[in-house]
Amino acid sequence: MEKHKLKNNAQPYLWMVIFGLLAGILTRLTDFLPADSIWGFQSIATLFGFWMVTVTLVICSSSSNGNAAARVFVYLFCMNIGFYGLKYLYRFFAPNRADEGFQTNLFLLYTLLALACAAISFVLYFWNRDSALNSVLYALPVGGLAAETIGMAVFFFANRTYLFQLLFDLAGGVAFGLLFFRKAKSKPLYAATAAAVAALGYLLFYKPFL
Repeated sequence: MEKHKLKNNAQPYLWMVIFGLLAGILTRLTDFLPADSIWGFQSIATLFGFWMVTVTLVICSSSSNGNAAARVFVYLFCMNIGFYGLKYLYRFFAPNRADEGFQTNLFLLYTLLALACAAISFVLYFWNRDSALNSVLYALPVGGLAAETIGMAVFFFANRTYLFQLLFDLAGGVAFGLLFFRKAKSKPLYAATAAAVAALGYLLFYKPFL
């Protein structure tokens, strides 16, 4: 009985380990694709859209605040391992990179960011409560994706690249936008918050680099 219960409790985290490692390996492999392609697949590893979509999916599939925080941390930490682990192993097959060591500083930095995302996930899970606050919380990832979509649209029309990231962010923003709009207790508050986050996010995090 206890073994069965332990297995049931561990299984969701095992999936997060697998999901995280695969995501890290996938994003690392995109770095080998052509940088001047119209699709710009390597953008997956450098921008926030992939993180926002996948972390939001993890939160939506969680069962409590603590569960959301723990699963998000496990996912992002394993993604970190997959990305920098593969990058380190690659040096053994590429003579021109034999002197490159493990990027410990970046690994630790993104581990800290994983902890920060876990804390944010704990708070975001409160969107399941029947209160006006859920409208604000639901709007945050939607506004973040909208900000990156605007930034990618400006970048794409100026440089004719990163089309994949633009379409990915747009699809994620529309899908979550419609889903969360139906769940938000206050539709006007939800829309206003999403618009404000999109505008501020674009002006602060994307426009300065365009």
